[in-house]
Amino acid sequence: MKVLLFVCTIILIGIIIIPYTFADHTGNSEQSSLPEVLDENYVVEQFVAEGIPNSPTTMTFVGDDILVLQRYDGIVRLVRDRVLQPWPVLDVSVAKDGERGMLGITSDGSKVYVYFTAADVDAGKAIENRIYKYDWNGEKLVNPVLLKTLPSDNYFHNGGAMTSFGGQTYAVIGDNGNYGRLQNRDADWKNDTSVILRIDPPGPYYAMGIRNSFGITVDPITGNLWDTENGDDSHDEINMVPENFNSGWIEIMGITKNQTLIDSLPKYGDFVYSNPEFVWEKPVCPTGIVFSTSEKFAQTNRVFVGDCNNGNIYRFNLNEQRTGFIFNSPDLQDNILNINESNKEILFGTGFGAITDVEEGPDGFLYIVSLSNGKIYRIIPKEVVQSMPESKGGGCLIATAAYGSELAPQVQQLREIRDNKLSQTEAGSSFMKSFNSFYYLFSPTIADYERENPVFKEAVKIMITPMISSLSILNHVNLDTEESVLGYGISLILLNLGMYFVAPAIIIISIRKKF
Repeated sequence: MKVLLFVCTIILIGIIIIPYTFADHTGNSEQSSLPEVLDENYVVEQFVAEGIPNSPTTMTFVGDDILVLQRYDGIVRLVRDRVLQPWPVLDVSVAKDGERGMLGITSDGSKVYVYFTAADVDAGKAIENRIYKYDWNGEKLVNPVLLKTLPSDNYFHNGGAMTSFGGQTYAVIGDNGNYGRLQNRDADWKNDTSVILRIDPPGPYYAMGIRNSFGITVDPITGNLWDTENGDDSHDEINMVPENFNSGWIEIMGITKNQTLIDSLPKYGDFVYSNPEFVWEKPVCPTGIVFSTSEKFAQTNRVFVGDCNNGNIYRFNLNEQRTGFIFNSPDLQDNILNINESNKEILFGTGFGAITDVEEGPDGFLYIVSLSNGKIYRIIPKEVVQSMPESKGGGCLIATAAYGSELAPQVQQLREIRDNKLSQTEAGSSFMKSFNSFYYLFSPTIADYERENPVFKEAVKIMITPMISSLSILNHVNLDTEESVLGYGISLILLNLGMYFVAPAIIIISIRKKF
């Protein structure tokens, strides 16, 4: 009851505060709860108000919808109109120890590819890594086809990143604790480790000698494949990956000028070593990598990379041939960020937590998945934000969780009042902006707790039903002036104060007098 009283009190306090007074503090409270973009021309927003549970890893777009993986429970979730839908679109059993779990997803039209560590039961013993192809029917992933099984002998270096381009789908796996020919050792080896694979259509290895990778993508201008690669105790890499590329692991990590060392690598087919395009001497665990293509984002000659260790997003300027990077800082012109050198030139954003994916959306903007924060963020130009209309849909997190669906009549009623009543006036619109900034500080946590605790969910439903019923009054009055919004708003506040506080207090006092 204390928790419910707190929820009710918080909601009413948010409603009571005068809109324009509260709006004065909106910017600071919102900024303090969000990551930061260091380029003043861009801003970051939490794209999905709800948190993504069970450690989200990677995401893909199917049309305007997002499919995002929950690493620990083997579930694929749908984000539609910025709302995390309550039902899973796929649920498989996965191992979850170490770097295993739900690891990678990509799409090519209505074909969706999912990479995961299979187990008999959730959190059970790992069987193997598997890559399936599914059909997306708009609501579910259906018609599974097993395309590839891969080793998962060890809990580390399972890779999992995938990408699709030009009718070809690629996937990457790390060494998985194997050290043979595919890891540049002259010894027997385990197949299908330390490689980038052609998955659909299937084909020979595209690259080898990869320690572990959480990011691959294709430059849509040149068609060149790129990856990020994690070093051991040093030398994380960004590589342009031509066909038959040898990344050098286990003999070489980072940039070498030792041609004798390069020539001594055991020969495997026609694979050829070349140095990385960029190196961090101190590991940052680079993950998602993406090329910006949209004129709206105004970064078409840039590459963006996320890191897992520091929560940073890096921005690199491409050379004219789009085969490497150019830098202004003398420290970086050797293509190495050495320990104690400044990363200021390439640092684009901070505070994103453990980044596991970076994607360009169909709207041309940048999307970031944070495993540690359980969030999907979006970075957009500031000038676009200023010209964007108020977004419809979304929100109502506590009511959606309480009534089980965003399509529930009670939720639709709240949205109708918000979008077609309050948002039609300056006072109402100002109030909604202010209230939402406050509401989203706590509502995702409460909504998650509702989904996990049926008893709490029912209790919240009982608590908020009278308030929602009282708001239905607004559907029968004209809110076409600032005065009417203020008048009816104050009246509803007083009505709810009476229902939730005054009436219970009178009842309690009456009972105590009798006893």
